[in-house]
Amino acid sequence: MAEPPPLTGSAPTKSKYLKVSIFFKKHPSITDDYFHAYWANNHVEPLLKLAKFKEKVHITPELKAEAKALSMPALEFDGVSEIWCDNIEAWREIVSDSEFRKAGAADGQNFITSPAHIILGYDHLIIGE
Repeated sequence: MAEPPPLTGSAPTKSKYLKVSIFFKKHPSITDDYFHAYWANNHVEPLLKLAKFKEKVHITPELKAEAKALSMPALEFDGVSEIWCDNIEAWREIVSDSEFRKAGAADGQNFITSPAHIILGYDHLIIGE
């Protein structure tokens, strides 16, 4: 790689919350419809009852096609859970919680393949307040 261009500013200030994105692939023996229906109903309902669990997002085959049409490669995953928490210590507390592991991780075997992939980071607002 050539010399990188000079910076015009400093690194952004971290946002208030840590963002955790966990990427999943559906089990090959099930359909996309089954994967999303199971995730939205069977899997998420017990998790939403847990005080430490926050949000979920699904990626449909149609949205993957839309991403590819935008000339950007789509990630080869079928879904992503996005969770915001105060900091890495809070996330460690969540994933070490036996109720979370029982409600989430154990049930995941019913419709996703291992391993899941994770990204930890902070959102940075570019436009807006």
